[in-house]
Amino acid sequence: MVSFFAVGMTFCAVPPLYDTLRTSFALSNLAIGLLMGAIAVPAIPLSIPLGAVLDHWPPRAAGLVGLVVMLVGATTFAVAPDYAWLVVGRLVFGVGGLLMNLLLARLVAMAFAGRELALAMGLFTGTYPASMIVLFSVHPWLDARFGWRTEMGLLAVLVVVAMPLHALAVPRRLGRGETAPSSDRGHGVPAPLVALGAAWMLYFGGFAAVLTFAPEWAGGGSRGLLLTSVITWVAMLGTPLAGAAIDRSGRPQTWCTVGVGLMAVTLALMAARAVPVVGAMAALGAVAAIAPPAFYSLPSRLVSAGRVGFAFGFITALSNLGAVAGPALAGAVRDATPAWPALWGTFAGVALLGSVLATRVRSPNP
Repeated sequence: MVSFFAVGMTFCAVPPLYDTLRTSFALSNLAIGLLMGAIAVPAIPLSIPLGAVLDHWPPRAAGLVGLVVMLVGATTFAVAPDYAWLVVGRLVFGVGGLLMNLLLARLVAMAFAGRELALAMGLFTGTYPASMIVLFSVHPWLDARFGWRTEMGLLAVLVVVAMPLHALAVPRRLGRGETAPSSDRGHGVPAPLVALGAAWMLYFGGFAAVLTFAPEWAGGGSRGLLLTSVITWVAMLGTPLAGAAIDRSGRPQTWCTVGVGLMAVTLALMAARAVPVVGAMAALGAVAAIAPPAFYSLPSRLVSAGRVGFAFGFITALSNLGAVAGPALAGAVRDATPAWPALWGTFAGVALLGSVLATRVRSPNP
């Protein structure tokens, strides 16, 4: 999980650096949004083919390759002399982070198939908010004491630490029943998987936009980061509870609808200035606790065992398309108008559409 912890910290590295990057590189809100989303760009073309080949590749070697690529990307970002190199660092890290995300999701899905899968996915995805809490909490001190480049360099060190741990924890090869035979490649994409991926994309687009601009909306500076960290605290503590509840109900698709629907309501209230900052962040934290384990527990139910990697690759391609488009759209809206209701109202509509699409998911394998 240390490797996924590093993925989470690096994914969310841009929001704490919002003011620093704008000042140092003279960036617009749109440029900040594009930088935030750049880490997800490689996943758009690569998620499906990588997910498919991970059904056959040895997991230990695949993970080590991903960690090496992550290290190159993190180092590039830390020493970047200009905006173009910042983007390159995010892109390269995104390739390695994608490989680790798909690999770990597949390993968890296969290990817990048929037993408490949502709870396992809740613990797995809870690593993400935990990484954000750490980053948002230590950023002001690290930035003031050592500067942002040293802070980003420490993320590269974290990747190095993850390498021997991955080699020890992950088997060299999976058992015969956990790999896909060459004959089990399947054809096409099931309609429920398409609906799941589209809903996940819209959720991820909205959530990435929130993480990028909520600190500024909450007051900026260390205060904005502190208030935004409420999202991550609620998500970290809530994902195991949500996962257990999802397993008990046996209807993860319903929880997908509820989670993304709650996001739509919360963003609409933010647009209407009808909710305090702490209340909004807590509600979005509940969304982040419910949605990931619900969505992640469904791909292995919608396809055969030999196509689980492909299924995760498919929804990951779409979610990363959302992660690229969401912050960019948010930045463009912010550049066009300084009024926050326009931004949050736009993404309330995005989340509402995602909730509607989630109702179209039908799981044939309970």
